[in-house]
Amino acid sequence: MTKNFDAIVIGAGVIGISTAFHLAQRGLKPVILERKEIGYGATGKSSGLVRMHYDLEVESRLAWESFQYFRNWSERVGGECGFCRTGFLHIETADHEVQLRKNVEMHQKIGIPANVISGGDVKKLAPHFKTDDIAFAAYEPESGYADPMLTANSLLTAAKDHGAIYVQDCEVSGTQTAGGKVTGLQTSRGNFSAPIIINAAGAWAGKVSELFGVTIPLGTWTHDVVHIRRPAQIADHLTVIDNSLNMYFRPDSGNLTLVALEDDSRLDEPAEEDLGYVAKDFVERAIDRICKRVPEMEQGSLHSSHVGRDGLTPDQRAIIGAAGPQGYFLATGFSGTGFKLSPAVGLCMSELILDGRSKTVDISGFDPMRFERGQYLKGENEYGSIWK
Repeated sequence: MTKNFDAIVIGAGVIGISTAFHLAQRGLKPVILERKEIGYGATGKSSGLVRMHYDLEVESRLAWESFQYFRNWSERVGGECGFCRTGFLHIETADHEVQLRKNVEMHQKIGIPANVISGGDVKKLAPHFKTDDIAFAAYEPESGYADPMLTANSLLTAAKDHGAIYVQDCEVSGTQTAGGKVTGLQTSRGNFSAPIIINAAGAWAGKVSELFGVTIPLGTWTHDVVHIRRPAQIADHLTVIDNSLNMYFRPDSGNLTLVALEDDSRLDEPAEEDLGYVAKDFVERAIDRICKRVPEMEQGSLHSSHVGRDGLTPDQRAIIGAAGPQGYFLATGFSGTGFKLSPAVGLCMSELILDGRSKTVDISGFDPMRFERGQYLKGENEYGSIWK
């Protein structure tokens, strides 16, 4: 028997759940269909950074709007997201000083608490850091990190409280259309009917989209992460993106530090391929890299490592918008940066679907058809490709 809903969301990561939550807040009855379980894809392996530093203004605006949720989660959503304010530092190479300063100016115009500080200022904020090579950095005192699975679960609870339905172990196998409009889906758990379908399937979104006759240029990015036990003298530290050393790191609970690298990433592995283990030399490289910035980490020890995978687009920016048959929408391809944008993306998706355009932040630049037109998104003061 076909089950009838106002909207169908494919994928129970933070993007899909946030979209369902905001649609439900607007009075719709959405159903979230998940082929495995909540957070199975990129969300469950996200590093959870919450920061606003981007070289593309629309992403900074989405991050700033999302930050209003993270820092007021219980009031805006309910439950907990695990947000921890640590302060955030963005370190760039010397040849990107002009870009960094202009980007911080852009952030300040948006209203983001951010400024450019000196290497000496960094040393005062982070006395354990080696700062001899740092002449400048961007600093966001209010930023930090959150818990991705706690975030996803509390969003799902809130969405259900507003009338949303969640169905897991449900794989999409076919689509139903009539008169150029979507009408529903065929799945391993039966048929579902709705005039609105949102593809938020992450790394699997390309295959799902083919069912609608819409081809999107979506590869994958497979990333390795390590957790290190900090030595006792380093009680805590900032959350950091260090592009001079091609890494990012942040504190975690249990006196741990999460470290990930942004070079030698594995690209275009099949979405369904087993994640397996971290690359052979990753742990050694990650430890070497963090010790270059925080020398006392030499006295720490290895705790654990894991692997994650996300959808990656040619310009490393998201695919958001309508495409193909009427009623079909995409919210995918976040290329490793979806978690921190997810509250605002869900809000903007609800506005696009119900009001015809997004009012909170103009997301039209993420149009799925931009690649066919050769209109790749680039930062106004770009730093270049993130992964090499």
